[in-house]
Amino acid sequence: MAQILDPVCGMTVDVEAQRGKGLTSEQGGKTYAFCGPGCKRAFDREPAKFVGKVAEWEKQRH
Repeated sequence: MAQILDPVCGMTVDVEAQRGKGLTSEQGGKTYAFCGPGCKRAFDREPAKFVGKVAEWEKQRH
């Protein structure tokens, strides 16, 4: 179970579970996952606004 931050709302979600629901997006060779369709739409409209949040979250976890 790979967990990742939903960069739009800040929830932690399971990448594979959300992929199965169609709630992931690819950006710059990285997969982003979302809690729901609204967050996915917001990310897909302006990914540059959100990608830094995941990078910062990942740094803090290591």
